Amino acid sequence: MSQFAGRALLVAFLGLTVHTASAHVALDQPNGGETLEVGSVYTITWHVLIQHDTQNWDLWYSTTGSGGPWIAIATDLPAGDISAGSVHTYDWVVPDDVTDQARVRVRQDNGVAPDYEDISQSDFSIVPGCPEDLDGDGSIGIADLAALLGVYGTCSGDPDYDAAADFNNDGCIGLEDLAQLLAVYGQPCP
Repeated sequence: MSQFAGRALLVAFLGLTVHTASAHVALDQPNGGETLEVGSVYTITWHVLIQHDTQNWDLWYSTTGSGGPWIAIATDLPAGDISAGSVHTYDWVVPDDVTDQARVRVRQDNGVAPDYEDISQSDFSIVPGCPEDLDGDGSIGIADLAALLGVYGTCSGDPDYDAAADFNNDGCIGLEDLAQLLAVYGQPCP
C-alpha cells in the first residue's frame, strides 16, 4: 500500500476532513471587502509561494461565500512563470450576479504533486453596474450625453461605433440608447 493510500485510509477511518492546502499559491485580490460593479473589468491577482510542476491555473467565483457552489471564471489558463514569487493575473468581466457574499478561488493544477488552491479571505460585493456612466466619473451628466451623441447613429462595424454606448446591445446606437441615458440623466450611479 502506498503512503498516500495509507493516509487516505487512515483519514477515512478516523472520519477526518482533509482540506486542499493553500500554502503553495496565494490569492492577492479580490481578498475581501472590495465592491465590484457588474460589467466592469477586475484584475484577479495571485502569486506562487512554492514552485511545482504547475500545468495550468483555474479560477472560480462563488456568490454564497467560501462554501460555494463554485462557478467557473476560466479554466486551464497557461501556467506561465511557475517560480516562487511569480505574479499571475486575469482580467475578469464581473458577471451580473449581485451579492454581498462573493469569493474567488484560484487552483494551481500540478503534474504529479497535489493541486493547491486559495480562496478570498472574506466576502466582497458585486453591485449593479452603471452602464450610462460613459466617462466613469460616478454620475450621469453632460459628458456622458456628449459621448453618446458623438457616436449616435453608428452600428457595429462602423469605425466610430462604441459598444459601451449601445445599452440595449442591438448593435446600433440609437433612440432607445439615448432614452435610457436621459432616463437617469443627472443622477449618481448606484
